[in-house]
Order: sequence, then structure tokens, then C-alpha cells
Amino acid sequence: MDGLGEEPQRGFAADHSIDAYTNLQALVLLSYGYRCALTGAQFGPPKLHLHPDLDVVVIKPLDQSGPLSIANCLPLLSSLRRPFTAGLITIEDNYRILVPHPELLDRQVLTALRVSLLVPDDPVLRPAPEYLTHHRRYALGR
Repeated sequence: MDGLGEEPQRGFAADHSIDAYTNLQALVLLSYGYRCALTGAQFGPPKLHLHPDLDVVVIKPLDQSGPLSIANCLPLLSSLRRPFTAGLITIEDNYRILVPHPELLDRQVLTALRVSLLVPDDPVLRPAPEYLTHHRRYALGR
């Protein structure tokens, strides 16, 4: 707890500056062409630092030893952040999108999802298999 009796904010590592987060977010959004990796929905660049429609989401949480790197991040529609982090949507190492319990997602979400994740052309900028595996193990227990 901090001095005000509140829990510290989760998701931010003490050894990273806000500039590191801002720069990584900009790199992820640019690398994916301002598109949602799960649906392919495309938007223009943000006018300020935060994008009004896309969130940059970590695959393996920082508080579980996930790195602050592009290989551990995905641009997602803001509405898909929660289903992804809760494990309702997960991704195979070959980038195939899995929905383990479709009955838990809205029909509109299910029809909007691509068969495979949208990834950058450059393999260095793509999600790393070890982070996808971690997310699946969390989501599916495998």
C-alpha cells in the first residue's frame, strides 16, 4: 500500500518510465498500421498519445515477468481488452485465434474476430510464441 492506504497501480513496472510506455505504444500502433490485431479494424493515427479506439495490451502481464517489448504487445479494440486479458480470447503459436467459450462472448464480437491474428510483416515485430503460450496456459490451463 502507498501512503494514502491505496494499493499501488498494477501494470506499471517501477523500472520503466512513462516515456518507455508511451514510445512502445506508439511503436505497436504504427507497426500494426493502427489496426486491431484481432479484428483488422483500421483507424487513423491518434491526435494525442492515447488512441481513442485502440488499446495496446500486454500478452504476458508485466507483474508476471512479462517484458515491456513489442513482442509482448497487441493493439486491440478497447472493447476487446477485457475479453482478451480474461482469457476469453486467446491465440495459438501459429497466430490462429481461439475462443474457448464462445457462449461467453457477444455475437457481434464473435463475428468480428478474424480467423488468424493480424501481424506485422516484419517477424521481429510479431508476438513471441512464449508470451502467447503463457496467455493460453493462463486462459486454458494448457
